[in-house]
Amino acid sequence: MNTSDIKDCLRSLFRIRQQRSLPPPGPKPAFGATIINQQIKIQLFVPIDYEQWDWLTAHGWRTMDMRGNRRRYFRVPRNAVQRMLSASKEEREHIHQRVISYRYPRSRLE
Repeated sequence: MNTSDIKDCLRSLFRIRQQRSLPPPGPKPAFGATIINQQIKIQLFVPIDYEQWDWLTAHGWRTMDMRGNRRRYFRVPRNAVQRMLSASKEEREHIHQRVISYRYPRSRLE
């Protein structure tokens, strides 16, 4: 057990964890950027337009500087991201709901 695991246990034991507030949406991310929502992350290997970015930010997706972030996220497969972003508006809602509610295997935790 390393020190970060011990700190994690102590935070849970003494209930000193705080829910982070949602940061304000930033500018549209560049190709290849990483966006997160709750404990899920997507890497944008598909260029998105401003309408898609507005839709993603309305659903809680935000860009995050991953260099200083020590949290671990479940990575969404590329084909699911491509399918969601290329779908029509009605289908996009359905696919997004499936992406958010899917129980990801531990192997996708990064």
